[in-house]
Amino acid sequence: MQSLIYKVFTRKYSLSLQADALLYLSDVIKQNEMTQADATSWLELLADTWAKREEGRPLVELAPLKDLVAAVISGTSNGPIEAGNGGSDLFTVIDAFDVPAWWYDPSKKMFALAFTQGDILSSAESKAALFRQRYDLLRQRVLRNDNFMPVSFSDQEKDRFYKLSTIDSLQGREGEHFLIFGMLAQLEEGKMFLEDKAGSIELDFSKAKSANGLFTESCFVLVDGYVEDGKLRVEEIGLPPPEAREKTRAAFPNVNLFGGQPSLRTDAQLRAIEVANDNGIIILSDVWLDRQETMDALGTLFEGFSHSTPPIAFIFIGDFSSKPFVSGSGETAQYRDNMTALGQLIAGFPTIARSSHFVFVPGNNDPWGQGALPKPAISEYFTKRLAGRLSNVAFTTNPCRIKYCTHEIVVFREDLLKRLRRNSVLPPVEGTEIVKHLVRTVVDQGHLCPLPQRVRPVYWAHDHAMRIYPIPDVLILADRFDSYSINYEGCHCINPGSFSAGDLSFFMYYPVSRTSQYSKIPKK
Repeated sequence: MQSLIYKVFTRKYSLSLQADALLYLSDVIKQNEMTQADATSWLELLADTWAKREEGRPLVELAPLKDLVAAVISGTSNGPIEAGNGGSDLFTVIDAFDVPAWWYDPSKKMFALAFTQGDILSSAESKAALFRQRYDLLRQRVLRNDNFMPVSFSDQEKDRFYKLSTIDSLQGREGEHFLIFGMLAQLEEGKMFLEDKAGSIELDFSKAKSANGLFTESCFVLVDGYVEDGKLRVEEIGLPPPEAREKTRAAFPNVNLFGGQPSLRTDAQLRAIEVANDNGIIILSDVWLDRQETMDALGTLFEGFSHSTPPIAFIFIGDFSSKPFVSGSGETAQYRDNMTALGQLIAGFPTIARSSHFVFVPGNNDPWGQGALPKPAISEYFTKRLAGRLSNVAFTTNPCRIKYCTHEIVVFREDLLKRLRRNSVLPPVEGTEIVKHLVRTVVDQGHLCPLPQRVRPVYWAHDHAMRIYPIPDVLILADRFDSYSINYEGCHCINPGSFSAGDLSFFMYYPVSRTSQYSKIPKK
């Protein structure tokens, strides 16, 4: 049995067991009279959980191993449970300020946690570091793409590959074609430059073809062109190619980039729970609680679900008031009363209040925040009475992340399409829906807000919380633009639109089929 433990822990997961830990595992397997197949499955679950929870620590010691074994045994002994009534590892909301700060090291080709978690007010070095991190993260992704990997002797069908050049290698080579990866930057008034870690060069877009995506300053791009008169004459420009979620996880198997504690259940168990509880997740944005029409529509919504199985969750996305919140005004008490009224409304449907999860994501007009991203959660002063009436509720940041069984969900409230179009330096390809350009830009950039800091500030030390790498299962881009749902690179992207300012519409997402349904409440 010790040889099986060695095979799983050391050969498969690159973990080293202390002698007493090895003997302990052998005793547990014998005491539980596990078969070879059961022992193998159990050891793989144990090793995989250790690798994720200990974030790559290779030495398995006895004391933490005993705690993990106890947790795994208790976690796997239960069958599927109702998602709304238990299982803290089934539905987890991850605050943006709790997202682990993983930094990619290009020299070691691996991730490492930052030594300290950044403060909101960080040093100027953090600003330069965030762009270097974006550059390194995207460049390693590009170089792992099949089109950029050198031809090997075993690959007979592939006869060419793209080779990236750096800007410092362009000197004295006018007329030659180059493919360069870098960031668009306006280093001089009215002039656009391409910048990488080696230098910068002015761009000439006079001959550039339109491309898929929305290109703004601070976007990372691939540029194909030639040097003439000290400028890079752009012939083609494109976004860095995306990478499938499975490929990213295979490249970094023991790194939990998404955040949150990994479940103690196997993927098969989690999928079984999803199938048994496919009641849908309700997504609403711009829920103006100071409008009676909104409250009446929410009452109709809850009434409809009270006669069937309650949804897995309700994701409420701000703004939660039709007017911007002004600190110190009489609106403070009114805002709190509106939240209390919502709690009273939900409490009138006890099954929903007890069984469903409720997630509240603030908008730009909700308290408080300093105008930068991530935006902190709404203060307990406003939400305490509402929270007291619900069994499972989370007031979180904008953006935030949600783990539900096998699903990774990212939620972001921002009128992003308007900002990207207003700041674009090139027109997008005609004939393609503008929302497809938007989704492609966000996913390919691996960042929720690829805009310059002067347009949409991001806290420098928390820029990692804005990343979407690997690509999530569901990306909710709550925007006042028309609602939509599209699939791109295995990611289901949803914009629920504006509930109160629109036609009282919302979306319902079904985890098992990975589809969503547009719905709306008839106006009275």
